[in-house]
Amino acid sequence: MTTQVVYRAFGPKQFRQLKEVYERARAVKAKYPESHIASKAAKRLIDAFEVVIQTDGTVLDVQWLSEADPQGNA
Repeated sequence: MTTQVVYRAFGPKQFRQLKEVYERARAVKAKYPESHIASKAAKRLIDAFEVVIQTDGTVLDVQWLSEADPQGNA
């Protein structure tokens, strides 16, 4: 995660929450084989956290957003 950008956009509480989500996704990815659905979901989440952010605040790759299929409440 790009700490400076995230910390400017969110407060300390939100930053801690995002960091926890990121760390848990890494733990899930390490626990399950690459072919497992949980590992695939964790990899996509990790990739979203690690996307390169340009100086104007836009991300270089937003394709994953168009592939999102939200269902229910998160």
